[in-house]
Amino acid sequence: MNPLRCTLSIVCLFATATWAKEMEWQKNYDAALAQAKKEQKILLVDIYTDWCGWCKKLDRETYSSQDVQAKIAKDFIAVKINPEKSADGQKLAQQFDPKGVLPFLVFIDSNGKQIAQIDGYVNAATFLIQLEKVAKPTNGTPK
Repeated sequence: MNPLRCTLSIVCLFATATWAKEMEWQKNYDAALAQAKKEQKILLVDIYTDWCGWCKKLDRETYSSQDVQAKIAKDFIAVKINPEKSADGQKLAQQFDPKGVLPFLVFIDSNGKQIAQIDGYVNAATFLIQLEKVAKPTNGTPK
């Protein structure tokens, strides 16, 4: 193999591994809500299914953004719930009522009250704008 081609392949492989960092998600709603209360953060609940193409696109294109990940880490506790995998997931899907729209994102304040939602896929730039709006307290002053 040509040395230049080998070097380029290694650089591309490293860059892909660096940029494709996966977001860390909690899997238990109650534990995530307790952590959000303790840290005075907002709970981001992502309701998804394994077969949902838009959910996969959200994971691949929106949650892979370093800016999105940094904003979520700063102001949110993130939990991913698949209602087809558990009774708790089914209960939460009924509680939040996504009406068949997936992905369905719900934002819960530290008191357990729903404060916002996003129905369906959003790109990283739009999602960052939404995260900024949700992260501001109701009195209008930034966190």
